[in-house]
Amino acid sequence: MSQPSQDHKNPPRPSRSLEGRVAIVTGAGSRAEGIGNGRAASILLVEAGARVVCVDQMLAWASTTVSMIEEEFGKGIAIALQVDVTKEDECKLAVDTALKQYGRLDILVNNVGVGGPLGNAVDVDPTEWAKGLEANVTSMMLMTKYAVPAMEMNEVHQIAGRGSIVNIASVAGLMGGAPMLLYPTSKGAVVNMTRAMAVHHAPSHIRVNCVCPGRSVNFPQNTNLTSYLLGRNALHADDIWARNASRSARGASKS
Repeated sequence: MSQPSQDHKNPPRPSRSLEGRVAIVTGAGSRAEGIGNGRAASILLVEAGARVVCVDQMLAWASTTVSMIEEEFGKGIAIALQVDVTKEDECKLAVDTALKQYGRLDILVNNVGVGGPLGNAVDVDPTEWAKGLEANVTSMMLMTKYAVPAMEMNEVHQIAGRGSIVNIASVAGLMGGAPMLLYPTSKGAVVNMTRAMAVHHAPSHIRVNCVCPGRSVNFPQNTNLTSYLLGRNALHADDIWARNASRSARGASKS
């Protein structure tokens, strides 16, 4: 396999432009009106110059994302595709569609995820548990299964390599603490699956990374954020600092 030439005395400068790149975003729609993670990723990828295949099990949701993109950036740079990413043949269809429509695949954002069934190990429904793991973990493996060979057809870019895969996990996968067992378990699996994939596909110049979003808070415009959060949670700054200090102390006592 050929290696890109490097001049260590004058290294190349990375570019924020994704001009000429093609991306697939799974879960590219949004259940509610507004911007979810998948819709935001799709719009920002287009804004950076990429063309995007917006994949979602609900075609109407993906189509809304494409409409938003077309309204701002014009037609022909994004398409909507109905896909159930827990089904292998439909994951293959998503990759094949990107290759047929745009001629290549450079980026995969594995964004699909569900909260899954409620319950701890004692009372969780095993059938729903298996469905949750399929949606949150197996789907990312299936999409990657077909995305990697497509990326391996690309020439090696000096900085970007042949492609990039981004798996969306959660801080719950790092810290736990959710009231149900499925969600933090599956998101923790995504974190470690990403580590394994990164090693597996590095020889092909394909980067695999994981993003772990935390809790988001909506607040009224023209509002002082600190004051709003303090009022919303009925906490004073001293209370917050004391609570954080207590947490730090507990953590230190365990080390």
